[in-house]
Amino acid sequence: MLTAAPITAVVATTDIDRARRFYEQQLGLRTGTTPMPEAEAEGGVMYECGRGSTLLVYERATAGDSEATCANFTVEDVDGAVEQLRGNGVTFEDYDMPGIKTENGIATMGDFKAAWFKDPDGNILCVSS
Repeated sequence: MLTAAPITAVVATTDIDRARRFYEQQLGLRTGTTPMPEAEAEGGVMYECGRGSTLLVYERATAGDSEATCANFTVEDVDGAVEQLRGNGVTFEDYDMPGIKTENGIATMGDFKAAWFKDPDGNILCVSS
């Protein structure tokens, strides 16, 4: 039943205006063409991403308390995405733990690459191959 269902990543923020600046100016996301009155009524914004996926950013009193990746953007060129995002002021995390060690912000595991960064609330986001 769910295997063909579109999915939306959901990210909380304590300041929707600050979050919009980050997601729109630094990440380059664009709001969707499909109105989301329930999201907007709650002070949120829906972004359309690739292949029918979406990202909902909404305001709440607490945000960014998860220590896990809350949204992942799959890209063809991780190195290129990291370079472009860095040029937009995004800072990438460095990890050195069993199974994951980043070099210049990028972890390489065989043909798979990933790089993690945080939004202004501390939500962990990722670009990966």
